[in-house]
This record gives sequence, C-alpha cells and structure tokens, in this order.
Amino acid sequence: MKLKRFAKLVVLHVAKAAGVLALLRVVTRTQARVLCYHGGNIGDECHFNPKLFCTAEHLEQRLRWLRAKGFVPTSLDEAANLRPRVNTGIPVALTLDDGWYSSGRDLLPLMAKYAHRPVLYLHTEVYETGTPVIPVCLGYIFWKAGPKKVTLAGFDPAMDGHWQLADPVQQRRLRAAAEAWLGEQSPRLLAECIERFATALGLPASSLDLSSRRFSYMTNEELHAAVAAGCTIEMHGHAHKYIVGEPASNRMNIEACRARILDAGLDQPRHYCYPSGVFDAEAANTLRALNIATATTCLPGLIAADDTDARFFLPRFLDGGNVSMIEFEAEMSGLLHVIRALLKRRSMRNVVVQESELELTHSSV
Repeated sequence: MKLKRFAKLVVLHVAKAAGVLALLRVVTRTQARVLCYHGGNIGDECHFNPKLFCTAEHLEQRLRWLRAKGFVPTSLDEAANLRPRVNTGIPVALTLDDGWYSSGRDLLPLMAKYAHRPVLYLHTEVYETGTPVIPVCLGYIFWKAGPKKVTLAGFDPAMDGHWQLADPVQQRRLRAAAEAWLGEQSPRLLAECIERFATALGLPASSLDLSSRRFSYMTNEELHAAVAAGCTIEMHGHAHKYIVGEPASNRMNIEACRARILDAGLDQPRHYCYPSGVFDAEAANTLRALNIATATTCLPGLIAADDTDARFFLPRFLDGGNVSMIEFEAEMSGLLHVIRALLKRRSMRNVVVQESELELTHSSV
C-alpha cells in the first residue's frame, strides 16, 4: 500500500511539473469546488484523527494556495448554480461539520481572514446537551492507551473483567459496551464518567483534557459569534445519522435539527449535510419536501451543471492532515476528478463488454 501511494504522489508531482494542474484549473474554472473541515486542534487530537481535527497551520497553507491560484470564495447557492456567480475566479465554498468548539477557535478566524463565509453544519443533539462527544472521546482514549491488557471493575457487567486491547475483537466489544454505558449517564456526570474510564485504561484526566473542550461543540453564544463573523449555521441532523430506506425517520431527524437551530435564535437553515456521507435514492424527495436548497455528500469531485436533483448530492472534498499538499492541489485543480471519471468510464465499458459476451453465449446455446 505504501508503494502504491508513493507511486501516486510521484505521478501527481510529474503532472504538476508538466503544467497539467495549471491547465486543468483553466479548463474547469467554471465548476465550483466544496471543501470540508471539522474541528481545529487544541492538543494532539490531530494525530489521533487527522481528518476530524485540523491544525490552523494546515488550513492556512490550503487557503494561501487557493488564493494564489485564483480560487475565490463562493456560497453554496452559487456553487450549486442556484444564484448567478458574480466573480471570475474559480469558485470554492468552505464547510465545517458538527459544530466543534475548536473549529470556532482555530478555523473560523482563518477563513474570515481569507474572506470566506463558511457554512457550519450543526449536529444539534450534542450541541443541545453541551457534553463531550462520546464516540470521539472513546476513540481517543483507546488510541492513547495503546495495545495493553486492562482489568475493569465497578463499571457495568458488560465492561467489567479482563481485556486485551491488542485484540481488535475485544477492543470493539469493550468500546461498544463503554459507549452504551456512557450513553446512559446524565449529561451532568458524563465528563466525570469519561475521565473515570480513561483512568482505568491508564490515561489520566489531565491527558484527556476535557476542560479544554477539544471534544465538545460550541455554545449558543459561540454560534452567534460565528454568525457575526460571517458563518452560516445549517443542518447536520439532530441525531448524527441518516437511515437508508427510512425517509420518515430522516425527515423527522432533519426537522428536529431545524427546530433546534431556530430555537437557538439563528436564521432559518436552508442547507443540509448527510451525516457520515450516508444517503440513498429517496434523499432528493425527502429534502425537496423540506424545502432544503442543497445537500453535500462526502464524495469528492467538481460540481457539474445543475439539474433537478444534483443540488441534493453535491460533491465535497474532505481535507485533513492525512492529505498531502500535492494531493490537495491535484484534487482542487480537477486532475483527480478527471482520473476518477476516466476510471468509471472504463469500468462501465468493461461491464458492457461482459454483458455483450454473456448475450452471445446465451444466443449460441
């Protein structure tokens, strides 16, 4: 796998040196790009999950490059061709998922510095409780604890006992049991319970550092401050999930999210982001019935000309610390988009050939 990635990076560097990236930026200059970030970075969480937590230095490197190469800030409405574009540069819209405190602290000021007015897709369930995000805290605890043997007592029958964290099956079982146990705790006691579990795995509370709010979302006051700085608060679901094949449940979840945003004294939200990038064929009908203007996916690409449903499945590139600068440049310039399209066309052509051969076989029988 490392060799394959090395070969990919070499090819991208060669393409850049040959002027391919610059040429494609010209060819695709009318097609908007959407970028996705999540939280900033307060401690070492960027090493734990570089897609979820982004350093300010990383973001500024990206924003500086975008400005230098002729990219200009745009809105989601403009990106989806719902409003006429008023600029002549390459349009790029910035989005932030979830509502992390650190994104307000570290990322929003930088975006404003480079004249971007980002969208923040708010996950309202955790925002409402004001608690640390349980699955992320647990992921960090297990990452920090490492492959060790632990013995737990006094937690829950499903958790108490001897565990070998080096065993992926055992680790998954313990993590699921811990998540269920923590989910039963009152919001007032949740941080204390998370710290207790972390300590049992050899991670002191000072190392977890929940007081820094690096695993928590913004408060109501902080959301309003973000809006005052040019950010728009939009919908990411009340519960962080989209259930395939259950349009009624998805509609209720989105409506609950919208209600919480309005209850917070914020403007009527018009845009939606699929939690974890999950969607289905029924999504367009669900969102249209809710008068939602656009919805973003986690599938990278350039936005094509708008049609009836394309605005409900906007491509979006998830940048992060595990994305090299040359990969970022290739994605934003359109090279990786072109390569994916060629591979898809080739794959479809192979399917057609196989079907034709099958028909010939059947006709000869």
